[in-house]
Amino acid sequence: MKTNAQLLNEITAAMADVWLAACDRRVIGTASAGCVVLDLRQKVCLFGPASADECRVFIHRAAALDVLRMLGTERVAGAAMVAGGNIPITLNG
Repeated sequence: MKTNAQLLNEITAAMADVWLAACDRRVIGTASAGCVVLDLRQKVCLFGPASADECRVFIHRAAALDVLRMLGTERVAGAAMVAGGNIPITLNG
């Protein structure tokens, strides 16, 4: 059986991998009306035109959602219990 520390380390590593992959696949491009967020995998514009700062916030919120989807409700709840409810994820930028 794994210890709480081992479980938390595995979850943290998985979160980091998913976060980095999510940010890598979404890039900020320029358009005549401002900046846009492009999804390199789907080859579509996801957000914009908007300011570069708004595009960065969109990318990080999308990455956070990808992490939550990867972990699933049960694993998020388990990680929160192990960390004493102090999970360093925020969807507010």
